[in-house]
Amino acid sequence: MRHIKSLVVFTFALLVIACGTIYYLCSTELPPAIELDTEGQPTIGYPKARVHIVVFEEPKCSNCRDYNDMVFPTIKKEFIDTNKVTYTVIPVSFLPGSMPAAVALLCVYNADPDYPNSEMFLNYFDYIYEHQPDEHTDWATSAELGEFAKKTSPAIKIDKLTRCIDMEKYRVQIKKNTEYGAKVMGGVISTPTVYVNGIEVKELTVDGLSKLIQEVLEHEGVY
Repeated sequence: MRHIKSLVVFTFALLVIACGTIYYLCSTELPPAIELDTEGQPTIGYPKARVHIVVFEEPKCSNCRDYNDMVFPTIKKEFIDTNKVTYTVIPVSFLPGSMPAAVALLCVYNADPDYPNSEMFLNYFDYIYEHQPDEHTDWATSAELGEFAKKTSPAIKIDKLTRCIDMEKYRVQIKKNTEYGAKVMGGVISTPTVYVNGIEVKELTVDGLSKLIQEVLEHEGVY
């Protein structure tokens, strides 16, 4: 009889601990979140994923290059490729001479306006970052960007891309993206800036970003 009572007490204690843990996970407050408009922006991943990462990036930004090289590949492998996360990039331009590169990115993305190609956009962006010259040099010319495109994929039509860059076809969109970024960041834009379901990532490392993603997942992906 005493053994049965001990078992009941032990089981009850386990239930209390389990309930307390669940309550803690559900009641712990996440940092403040904002709503972000990503309509028409390059996006990859499972569209119905509970977690949506939004990244503002500048093609001449060296910190963006470091994020792209050291953080994004792990996040893609662990969260995007496993259908846990939708991932959107909003390209902006505020560094001197970066507008042609930002325009080129949208030229590649919208090469076929009926079928925007997010994967090609990201492949091109990745190549630009991997071969990014010093941000203080004036490297973002249509000729250089065309060479980058040639080495990214044979599917990119270089003549069409060059015309698109020279015409500054997406300059207005890039300016709108940049103004929008400054607005959501409180007036001063900084890149890379990353949001997880509208929560800004303060520790922009693999561990910092992964931790916030997991916390949002534990909260049912709510904003």
